[in-house]
Amino acid sequence: MTISEPWRVVVEAAQRRGLPLDEVLRAGASPAKLGKAETKLGIQFHPDLRELFQLANGMRRIRGHNNEPSLLGFSFPSLQEAVRQTIDLRDAAEEYGTAGAWRASWLKVFDDIDNECFVVDCSDGSVWYVYWAADEIYRVAPDLATFFGVVAIAAERDDVHYQLDGDYFETPDGEVWEAPIKSPWRQTS
Repeated sequence: MTISEPWRVVVEAAQRRGLPLDEVLRAGASPAKLGKAETKLGIQFHPDLRELFQLANGMRRIRGHNNEPSLLGFSFPSLQEAVRQTIDLRDAAEEYGTAGAWRASWLKVFDDIDNECFVVDCSDGSVWYVYWAADEIYRVAPDLATFFGVVAIAAERDDVHYQLDGDYFETPDGEVWEAPIKSPWRQTS
């Protein structure tokens, strides 16, 4: 299975819901940049993750906006930023004596409300939810395709739309929408 079809589904859902992807989506990372990132982290990326970053190298801010845009309920930073954040999280786990709570094979790919993040385990491609402040670490999807599928279905079901003024998706009643991909799902803020 490749990630291109599930990625296309997420992108099309986000566009239908009002996200100006032509303005915020970065062009894909080159194989050379991916190789440098792998060397810097000392891991080999899962093929799905490599393909994702070759399709799109994260999202950038919309001109004149202070916030990072969200992609159907979570942010998607560039490869360079994902590597930097992963190194910071590794260092924090060591500093606070929770090194066992961070796996060397993880790459922080997405996040939800800053402290909550979604990582891809490069050893098997599974997606994990990590929120140390609440001692929550668990697998949310067996792979990126499943992760994207759940998000796209939820966005359509919940009838969300992109709120350009705030750079987030919101529900029809005006509430900020978080993709229901945490398991078990519950509000954490």
